[in-house]
Amino acid sequence: APSSSYRLGVKPSACHAIYPERLVNSLRDALVNHFEKKMPGYICEEGLLHAVETRTSSPVRVSRDVESYQAVGCKRLFPAGEGAGFAGGIVSAAVDGMMVADAVIEEFGFKAGSGSVEQTKNTSSKRKKASVGFEY
Repeated sequence: APSSSYRLGVKPSACHAIYPERLVNSLRDALVNHFEKKMPGYICEEGLLHAVETRTSSPVRVSRDVESYQAVGCKRLFPAGEGAGFAGGIVSAAVDGMMVADAVIEEFGFKAGSGSVEQTKNTSSKRKKASVGFEY
């Protein structure tokens, strides 16, 4: 089995030896007929399946305005991160969260001040427009 970056180590086992047949068949179908077709090269000799978790992105994307970061058609709803389809992992989710936090601060007119959050007039900032995540 390929080595793992998991610091406590892993013990390789054949999925069909430890999981019920129905689960193994579902996993096989998902990996071969869906993941590999959408992401060629997903199944490879270096690949590891840790338990039943794989690293993928959200199959959905909540539409949001590129300037205000608010959901299209729903003012003051700020979709963010991997679950909303704007990131593909922990780092890009963190970056997206920071950008959305800036948008929330701007929308509600908050500013940081002496250990607390103070509300101010809503003034337009020069927030950088950026895109993280994947296009589907």
